[in-house]
Amino acid sequence: MASSPQAPPATQPGTATDGAGERTPWPARTWASLGAPVAGRHVPGTAVIAGAAAVVGFLACLYTTSSGSNLDYSDAQSHLTIARRVFDSKAPGFEQLGTVWLPMPHLLLMPFIINLWMFSTGWGACILGILALAATASGLYRIAARLGYGRAGRLAAVLVVLANPAILYTYTTALTEPVLLMCLVAGMAGLAHWATSRRRMSAGELAVFAGIPSGAAVLSRYEGWALVLTGTLFVLITELRRSGQVREALKMASGYAMVPAAAVLWWLSYNWAIYGNPLEFMFGQYSAYAQQKNITDGGLLPTKGNLGLTLWTFHWSLFETLGVVVLAAAACGAVVVVFRRGLATSTLLIAVTGSAYAFALVSLYLGQTAINNDHSLPSTWWNNRFALTALPLAAVLVAAFVHEATRRRRTRSLVAAALLLALAAQNAWWLQDPAGRLAILAEGRMSHQSNTDSFAAARWLKDHYRGGGILMDESARGNAVLPTMGIPLGNIYNRASGDHFAPALEDPARYAEWVFVNVEAGAGPQDSGFTDLVYQAISAEPTFNSRYGVAFTSPTHRIYERTVD
Repeated sequence: MASSPQAPPATQPGTATDGAGERTPWPARTWASLGAPVAGRHVPGTAVIAGAAAVVGFLACLYTTSSGSNLDYSDAQSHLTIARRVFDSKAPGFEQLGTVWLPMPHLLLMPFIINLWMFSTGWGACILGILALAATASGLYRIAARLGYGRAGRLAAVLVVLANPAILYTYTTALTEPVLLMCLVAGMAGLAHWATSRRRMSAGELAVFAGIPSGAAVLSRYEGWALVLTGTLFVLITELRRSGQVREALKMASGYAMVPAAAVLWWLSYNWAIYGNPLEFMFGQYSAYAQQKNITDGGLLPTKGNLGLTLWTFHWSLFETLGVVVLAAAACGAVVVVFRRGLATSTLLIAVTGSAYAFALVSLYLGQTAINNDHSLPSTWWNNRFALTALPLAAVLVAAFVHEATRRRRTRSLVAAALLLALAAQNAWWLQDPAGRLAILAEGRMSHQSNTDSFAAARWLKDHYRGGGILMDESARGNAVLPTMGIPLGNIYNRASGDHFAPALEDPARYAEWVFVNVEAGAGPQDSGFTDLVYQAISAEPTFNSRYGVAFTSPTHRIYERTVD
């Protein structure tokens, strides 16, 4: 039976002086801490990595917010809107969280967008993204340290995240990936702590250090559910190897799964209480099932039931996100792990980091998700950020390879320099045409270009708004622009307004000073989103044009202003 990985022996806390009693310079002490052995709960260098990641994240946010590209994705604007409408809408309350997405990203985002400027510029999401980036990078560092990797391996795992423009961009947006990856990595780091600790940890400690972040992952995206499943199996197997007692293994597994199970029950209860169906998130009007059915009926989901196309499509997204250098190093790391450690507990722990990656592949194969890139059928850009589910596994495998490649002191500097040079060359190639060579950035550019008219309409209304109600169908395609509009959501009548929306549709002039519509209505392809209910309503109302005049028009959007009281 393979044994559990053991943390390096604890050392006495280092001092700030060298052997001659002279004070060691801070840079030298910092550099030394990045390779220092783990000592119980303390992993030296964690704060340094978190701080460095926060600085990098802040600089990335300065860059994207200066151009507004952090709001390019329609989903990013939707996430900002969902988070704010919980406290700012015609019908505020937690039911505004809806069921389209799990609630954790929006709950964490809420405190940062109370200020309208933070909401409209996306800086609220940036602050959350900076914290998530710091947590993700330091979490991967801690996992690599607990697996026994030295300084080079630990820093390699961090560089996989911090030296990738597409990843940094994602962490400046309100997309769900930053929160998901933060929670996944935190849960994995907790499992690594438990598995490698020399001191026998209790089930309660496992629940705190691994169960709570895993529960947060469960409420972030459904990849978190896969982590809990594989994490529970990992705890069962590891504890059986340690103690050989089934009862003890079940107790530890229950300790880990307790909080995530409570999170699942809460989500089911929420759906039941609000919508009368505990599975509303699976089969409701706005569920992934309903959306994917439209795509399937249109013949636009060729990966469903096709393993070859599933692997081809997903891995092209992965290749165009992480790059050849990282993936090649990760592949070498996988070979190193298998041949060096076999089926040791450390190998199983590394496998757990791939749970979200496996879930993404299964979802794509079953037709629960759709991904498109320049090598897929059809060829376009859609959901390429789902490839980031493989990031934890790739980062840990790169750490394994670099650790092995730099073990020999004679060749350590040469190997490290070669790897850094390869990574620099890859980034130099990317930056020559970032939106053409990185799938996530290409998709963001396409989203911005396809929504140029809707963004223009939103900015026009922001500049000319003088008060009064706004009637619009924010759920219709091309209308997810409320952050760009920058107007308090309590002034807007839309589908999220509950009982206020239907009366406003029937008699717009009584409620709305402005009417914002997508004039394409239902003329788009099947996968282009919901039709504009407001445009349908005013098109069927013969007296509408006698009460409103056109204030703004574009090929896709029109804004009406009320002309009579």
